[in-house]
Amino acid sequence: MYYLPTCALLALAALTSCRAGAPAPGPAPDVRGYGAAIRVDPATLRLSGVVRLAVAAPADGALELDLAQEIDVLSVRVDAGAADYIRRGHRLRVPLRAGARTVEVRYAGTPAAGLYAGRAADQRVIYTDSWPQRGAGWLPAVHHPSDPASLELALELPLPWEAVASGAARSVTTTPDGFRRWHFSLGADAPAYTFAFAAADFAALRDSSGAVPVTHYLLAGDSSRVRGLSRVAPALDTLAALLGPYPYSTFATVEVPLGFDGMENAAAVFLRAGLYRTGPRALEEVAFHEAAHQWLGNRVVPADWRDLWIAEGAATYLTTVLYERLDGANAARSARARMARLTREDATRPLRPAILEHPEEALSTTVYGKGGAVFHLLRLTVGDDAFFGALRDLAFRARPTSTNDLRRAMERASGADLGPFFAYWVHGGRVPVLRTHWDSERRTLRWRVEGAHGVLDGLPLELRLIQVGEDRVVPLGDGRVVMRGTGEPEALPVGVVMRVED
Repeated sequence: MYYLPTCALLALAALTSCRAGAPAPGPAPDVRGYGAAIRVDPATLRLSGVVRLAVAAPADGALELDLAQEIDVLSVRVDAGAADYIRRGHRLRVPLRAGARTVEVRYAGTPAAGLYAGRAADQRVIYTDSWPQRGAGWLPAVHHPSDPASLELALELPLPWEAVASGAARSVTTTPDGFRRWHFSLGADAPAYTFAFAAADFAALRDSSGAVPVTHYLLAGDSSRVRGLSRVAPALDTLAALLGPYPYSTFATVEVPLGFDGMENAAAVFLRAGLYRTGPRALEEVAFHEAAHQWLGNRVVPADWRDLWIAEGAATYLTTVLYERLDGANAARSARARMARLTREDATRPLRPAILEHPEEALSTTVYGKGGAVFHLLRLTVGDDAFFGALRDLAFRARPTSTNDLRRAMERASGADLGPFFAYWVHGGRVPVLRTHWDSERRTLRWRVEGAHGVLDGLPLELRLIQVGEDRVVPLGDGRVVMRGTGEPEALPVGVVMRVED
């Protein structure tokens, strides 16, 4: 992409002149941490801020940041001095010399996206949504999953607004002009799209029953609707036993008027306000999914947006593992049957697209349901020890993880050649066909699997059969079962994506 040779965009969008002497392009610097101080006017959503980025610049190069084009850049400094930079649209390019350690950006404006206001439980709520790059509306950053970093956030809001954000609240003070300043510290790294904050009149309900301190932030009018979150603490303990220590120091759930069910913001997951009124199971399932993301998605980050299925598939599958551990095998089977029930289009779409014009194009039932089913088949293929051992190893190393990295980790742990498995399930566009035949007179269902090409051989797969008055699970390899009723049963493969055809 070509950048116009212009420098600072000031508050009135007046251009200053550029200075010569910018270094030649080199390797991209690594952002190690963000230290941001932001003041927000909840009435207008106008914000002003300064962010100090800790960087590692091993060679002359440039730091490429995203910042919404309606946000004015007031100044940029590198280490101790004013810096040249190039601004075009939402891109901010800051040339760096080798050895540069800090970049400071001052900015102000009213974002068109990334910072929102809505209503829920009879009150106004402001909140962020940073995925995939909408966080550029409130934070100049590398908005790509492959460069996770820590976050220190000082957030100022007028009294009596209360705030919650990614990380632990370290202090709350009041400024002389009537603002409340909250200091949040995330500590461990996370991708910038998981940085978030929200402000409202919250009721904070704390749960110290597990190893991780948990706080549920409910809008004050919904403070009694916490029942669906009662098992979040044991879910975190279960995930830690499977995947290794929880990555952050605290965990929070936050009720906000999202347009979707949940967001895995680091250490402070956001849950759609409507879920709190639809029954505890729906709320719990989303909370479990976002909790699993703290390991797979936030600590183990996708190397590229095309690898998004690793994060979403893992969180979807680990949600079923939580039900397996907390409620037993039948609960897990039910969840896995729903997980693998996809349209033909979603079932046959490759998990890792060859081309992806925009991250949001990857969001479909494919990365969730088919991705979760692939993790289930990986577990059955390599065994529990190798499967969870590989995931723990990835979490311990905490590096950007590609699809090939995942395959190699599973192969190291198991000693198996997973090339054919990944070629069929991840990169391919085919799925097996479950061919069924119902004999109503004999009340007998027969079936066979076609087109599996050896990728299911020897796996202990199951089939869920639902008929009026009967809901049972049988081994997929049996091929025949007698049912009690006369109506044709619905056949649902458990945890494996198939096209079911008569």
